[in-house]
Amino acid sequence: MIHKFTSRFVSKWLILLVDMGIVAASFTLAALARFNFEFTYVDPQLFKYHLALVVFFRLIGFLIFQSYSGIVRHTSLEDIKNLFNALLFSSLALFVLSFIGHKMNWSLFKIPYSILLIGFFIAMFSLTVSRFMVKSVYERLITNHKDSRPVIIYGAGDLGRITKNSLYNDKRYKYKILYFLDDNPQLNGKSIEGITILSKKDGLEEFLKRQKRLFPHLEVIFAIQSISSVLRNEIIDSLLKTGVPLKILPPIKQWMNGELKASQIHEIKIEDLLEREPISLNNRLVNEYLNGKKIMVTGAAGSIGSELVRQILRFDPEELILVDQAESALYDLETEIRRLSSKNHSLKASFHIRDVSSEHRMEELFQLYTPQVVFHAAAYKHVPLMEEDPFNAVKVNVRGTMNMANLALKYQANRFVFISTDKAVNPTNVMGASKRLAEKYVQSLNAHQNTTRFVTTRFGNVLGSNGSVIPLFKKQIEKGGPVTVTHPDIIRYFMTIPEACQLVLEAGTMGKGGEIYVFEMGEPVRIVDLAHRMIRLSGFEPDEDVRIEFTGLRPGEKLYEELLGDLEKTKATHHPKILIAQVKPEPHEELQRAFMELLKELETKSKVEIVRHIKALVPEYVSENSVYSSLDETKS
Repeated sequence: MIHKFTSRFVSKWLILLVDMGIVAASFTLAALARFNFEFTYVDPQLFKYHLALVVFFRLIGFLIFQSYSGIVRHTSLEDIKNLFNALLFSSLALFVLSFIGHKMNWSLFKIPYSILLIGFFIAMFSLTVSRFMVKSVYERLITNHKDSRPVIIYGAGDLGRITKNSLYNDKRYKYKILYFLDDNPQLNGKSIEGITILSKKDGLEEFLKRQKRLFPHLEVIFAIQSISSVLRNEIIDSLLKTGVPLKILPPIKQWMNGELKASQIHEIKIEDLLEREPISLNNRLVNEYLNGKKIMVTGAAGSIGSELVRQILRFDPEELILVDQAESALYDLETEIRRLSSKNHSLKASFHIRDVSSEHRMEELFQLYTPQVVFHAAAYKHVPLMEEDPFNAVKVNVRGTMNMANLALKYQANRFVFISTDKAVNPTNVMGASKRLAEKYVQSLNAHQNTTRFVTTRFGNVLGSNGSVIPLFKKQIEKGGPVTVTHPDIIRYFMTIPEACQLVLEAGTMGKGGEIYVFEMGEPVRIVDLAHRMIRLSGFEPDEDVRIEFTGLRPGEKLYEELLGDLEKTKATHHPKILIAQVKPEPHEELQRAFMELLKELETKSKVEIVRHIKALVPEYVSENSVYSSLDETKS
């Protein structure tokens, strides 16, 4: 019923007719007011001609300025401005006409100046009030049919007030703001526009649970952004424990035209809790090495590769050569990029299903496109799977990286950026050791030549990437649990996908080649704490509604990851979140011979033979919780 009402609009001609009635009544009232409502002073015969002239000129003004074409229920200051201009134009015309009438002694045109002036103000007031009355009635009618939503805003600063205003201006729901909450005890008991501020640093959980009983659909909106991420997460954790649904504001830079919309206030996600301070990119330097360049990205359809592609597009490359062996994922990426290229006709992109371990197939692409910058993100990364299949770990992570690095040098690419992992540091599994071998090769090749800059980037777990714990936990919670965690004490470093890719691009601008860049990952996160948060974010209580189950460490898994090896030190860069791991490169010819020995007849070697060979090349590789642990005993 209400939808039918809101979807209908009054004809603009009917609005014009009503406006004409208002200006006629305004002139009549002005004439009576001029003579103190003494009717004997008004000449009816002369008045009707004056009224006709006023109505005619008002009509001309309305038609010129289209003051009747606005939707009355959405009247704005712009509409009032059009009304003012129309009335001012017609009033000036009437003054001129009256002046001529007085000069020529034409009684039909001799409209008293005082009546015209009074009539102008009465008409302006009446037309404005009529529009805002219709708008007010409409909004009250709509508000009465909106779903009512009780809300408590956490934060009584400027952001809290902005949040309040955006909720009150929302067209979808009728919000009832119960309180502001704030940590500042000096604000306790005060109010903002009639809404009480409470300081509930102590007893917050009991207070919110009591409010939840009174208002079953209660929501809390966290409206503070200018605090440290540690304090922010502490407050949010305390709010989550109350069981009241929690929402947050988007970053200010994402507000629509600098204005917060209620529709942008969203339920808090685990990514919001783990994000740190925003990264500041040196866009000028990044632009210098990406703008107008031919860029190849391997593993382009993966979580890191696809985000790299999106960020690279901002710098207007000449051409993108996107490589992946996953057909479906590459098709999805192609669909996304083609949609963008339909808007940006200068964008050129090609998509290729290739295995980086096939040197011949990859060389075809280098011959055809001669990329100037190569981002090598293709890799096998799942620890348990690679522990079971060391052949493919070496084939893709080692041979594939060798192929890509050699081809980048052969075809004289300017830069080669290799994406590694913190699992390559003091590796305890096949996957990490294979990535450490790739790091060694890239670094040694850089020292062997001066044509291509080879750099390595090393970072920890990426939130939401394929196979990470976040999607796994979400699925388990949706099914009612249990949520599986390998060990109560296991910790990991986390970084968001956009954050990781921004740092990869920034690192690519740095150095002369040969560096291994380590990203500042913040504080490590206990996985069991992550599970608790995600369960609470879903509206459940850990171990009451959704059980957490400890399954034991998987083969090759360790309790904590490291970003630096035992013998590695760091050196600062101009970017506070990027450090250089000072690792001495190994002689290239010697390392290449050792690698060729590893890759020789790789297909025929047993798992144990492959791992034994890897351990010989990576002395710090000590298996944990693995069938290959016996090889460490013989090695020692």
